[in-house]
Amino acid sequence: MGVRHESIICPGCGCLCDDLDVTVEGDRIVEVTNVCLWGVSRFFHAKKFHPKKERHRLLTPRVRHQGRWEMVSYDAALAEAAQVMSRARRPLIYGLTNSGSFAQEAALKLARTLRARLEPADLAFKAPYYRSIQQHGLDWAPLEVIRDEADAVLFWGANPIHSAPRHVVRYAAFARGRFTERGIEDRQVAAVDIYQTELARFCPLFIKINPGQELDLVLGAAAILAGEPPPDPVVRGVRRLAQFLANASCGVIFCGRGVSYGPALELFDRLARLVGFLNREKRFFLFPLSGDFNSSGLYHLLLNEVGGAGAPDFGAGELATHSLPVNFREVDAVLVAGADLLWFLPEEQVGDLKRRRVPIVVLSPFANRTTGQAAVILPTALAGIETVEVAYRMDGLPLVLKQLVPSALPPDHQALTDLHRLIGAQD
Repeated sequence: MGVRHESIICPGCGCLCDDLDVTVEGDRIVEVTNVCLWGVSRFFHAKKFHPKKERHRLLTPRVRHQGRWEMVSYDAALAEAAQVMSRARRPLIYGLTNSGSFAQEAALKLARTLRARLEPADLAFKAPYYRSIQQHGLDWAPLEVIRDEADAVLFWGANPIHSAPRHVVRYAAFARGRFTERGIEDRQVAAVDIYQTELARFCPLFIKINPGQELDLVLGAAAILAGEPPPDPVVRGVRRLAQFLANASCGVIFCGRGVSYGPALELFDRLARLVGFLNREKRFFLFPLSGDFNSSGLYHLLLNEVGGAGAPDFGAGELATHSLPVNFREVDAVLVAGADLLWFLPEEQVGDLKRRRVPIVVLSPFANRTTGQAAVILPTALAGIETVEVAYRMDGLPLVLKQLVPSALPPDHQALTDLHRLIGAQD
């Protein structure tokens, strides 16, 4: 008979759902209830889009010598990683949005020691967002407030079915709240995207636009709400969007990473202006839809420690903060944790890293595209399943993630701390 753990927090995405029941037999998880596919990928080591296919778990540290992998001890892999990073003139620490807060703190300390740049994996998405809400003084709200009060929900460049599957059920479209007791029957739900996503099935208003029309759509809706004619060219659906926003008494715009594929800084600025205008007569919020489980924790750390939501760079001896992604042609060594760098990079940038033989050190529980090109691999335990961690929900609420099963692998914060100690001893 297994041991049942109730009300467990899921590290599958930024929702950090806290209603999972997990059954453990010995050192193995055998059953999880209330879990989505993203949670299944974490608890059962399955692929997100193919839950019956197992992800390859990394169990032994590896070092690449003359193009061949060698399985080595943890200390040997750590020493190799320390050499790679300490020799670099322009080191980069990348990712960390899928790492716990302990690991993020350790990575920031390591960046200071190495005089490296630390870049969040979703910098192009989140840095313009934080800049916009600070500039326009927008309010923040817990997800429970949105669930209870929002009668209008707009997804912009976001597909929660892919990025945070239970979000629409727990907090947005279908959620039943204090003043939205009938769920979607008490709400208007709309979406704006360049693709016909799954949201079109339950969004009465789905505005499909062409790439490059985002700014014109926002400007047009803002003009109509202000009692002015929309500027040319008029985007199809702009009047329906303006009516949607005008009918709301309390609303939220959830922005997804699709926003970052266009003029993110200007688009977030225009959306923030629009929300600020709506707030003159009603409550409205602008909210990033975080897919990675601790993206909010990383920006919380950066805002507190370096005073900005950009990528801190210690390379010049003085702190600089960047809101634009790094130029990888300047980088000569990369440490990746809590992300799959090569999955998101354009092929020409991946090719450039390969041609220049830029060494990559990877901390990861699973094999991925980046580990396939790494110089050093340090396998790590799963945060919130095999080791205790802290994570911040997408609305900024800090939560403690429990250990459910043991692991012989070190947590990523321990690997980063050991690496920092080793590099510090070399100086």
